[in-house]
Amino acid sequence: MRWTERQRAMLREMGVRLWQPQAAPTSAAREAAMSADRVAAVPARAATTAEAKAERVAAAPAREPLQVPGLAPADWLVVSDRLDDGDPQQQLLLENMLRAIGVGLVAPSRERRAACVTVDAAGGAPDSARTDIAAAPVRAAIDAVRPRCVLAFGRAAAAALLGAASPLAGLRGRVHVHDGVPIVVTFTLAFLLRNPAEKAKAWADLCLAVRALSA
Repeated sequence: MRWTERQRAMLREMGVRLWQPQAAPTSAAREAAMSADRVAAVPARAATTAEAKAERVAAAPAREPLQVPGLAPADWLVVSDRLDDGDPQQQLLLENMLRAIGVGLVAPSRERRAACVTVDAAGGAPDSARTDIAAAPVRAAIDAVRPRCVLAFGRAAAAALLGAASPLAGLRGRVHVHDGVPIVVTFTLAFLLRNPAEKAKAWADLCLAVRALSA
């Protein structure tokens, strides 16, 4: 039985291989057959890739939040330079700034509570903190706190959160988003104590953070 070129192409698409001798196809027929083979092969590869991805996702273990001692779920997470033990005004300024937006470090509810971690200003590495401010890696802190908004005080804090050490002027005044969490950057506490005239700009940053959380 002699098959037409169209019939042979359809059989190839269905996976049926013809064994009987055939006349040598013309150049146009060879090109048509090669095109048909390429078109037929694409869905098969796509299906294989999709199935493999689905199997990998199904086999992957569920990711659970890391447990960090001293940190509890809160709507706010504060990331700042290490507070100077010799300058209690830094702690007082932080508490006053948070209180101005209705938030506290020891508030009873997560809606009014802020958790706080510190980073090393020299290299952005997590460092120890004082009193109720827990020492923890920033990413682990976000997993533990599950904040609705993050306040970053200074370049080191911003770098630990955003992964890039950019000038503070280019980071302030806008809402950054990382893993779906809004991040607002402002000045360090030490800078604000040395430059009290800049507190008005810091207040604008706090208002921006409140709007970001409300949104």
